[in-house]
Amino acid sequence: MLLFTWAGIALGSELPPQGRIINGSKVDIARHPYCVSIRYRRSNESAYYHECAGAIYTDRAILTAAQCLENVQMGTRMWVVAGANTRNGTDGLVYPVAKWVFHPEFSPITADYDIGLILLDTPLDLNNYRIRKIALRAERPAAGRTAIVAGWGYREEWGPSSYNLEQVHVPIVSSEQCNDIYGKGEVTERMICAGDVAQGGRDACQGDTGGPLIVDEQLVGLVSWGRGCGRPGYPSVYTFVPSLKPWIDEMIELAGGL
Repeated sequence: MLLFTWAGIALGSELPPQGRIINGSKVDIARHPYCVSIRYRRSNESAYYHECAGAIYTDRAILTAAQCLENVQMGTRMWVVAGANTRNGTDGLVYPVAKWVFHPEFSPITADYDIGLILLDTPLDLNNYRIRKIALRAERPAAGRTAIVAGWGYREEWGPSSYNLEQVHVPIVSSEQCNDIYGKGEVTERMICAGDVAQGGRDACQGDTGGPLIVDEQLVGLVSWGRGCGRPGYPSVYTFVPSLKPWIDEMIELAGGL
């Protein structure tokens, strides 16, 4: 079975382009004010381009996928853009990144422990209604519960990107069913699955990587990996963030309690 993650790290041999929400609907950032666009500058001459999404955890800490950070060279200029509707526009507030870290047990082969933390130079303006932090959900949601995934990117697998923030509703898939689909042990306790297995067509995709999966306005997961985008029979797999809360809190404490 050919699998891949969505920030340029392969599970197998296929590398897709950067991407987005499949069959979602346009939404204002005020609906998901915890969503941020993570943008890199590849050279002194280049512009800052959207590479991944993330979720606001505190006024100085952003959660994203480890795969978004693993291959970023020290010295790379990185911004977090909050309160933005557009993928590469100038409608949001720009916050320079001070440093970043990803989980030491992250595996680019299995995508286990796929979580990273970005620390900002200056605090986010959480008094802005378009910029808000999000709380973690305490427990794993039951199979069948409706979740929302939000992000920027491609309108279809390998297709054109969306300029605007979009969202899509997807049902939670049990870990047992997800392991039956992808192979026993592929989906670990640090992962959670969501998607329309029977019909497909509603999904996250490349470039949504690191973006939030939400249930009841609480953060459950971060976009991590899957087979294609919106393919029938294959849900997306997300980092199950609550399982990694001890590491998150430890990193924040080491950074001075941001």
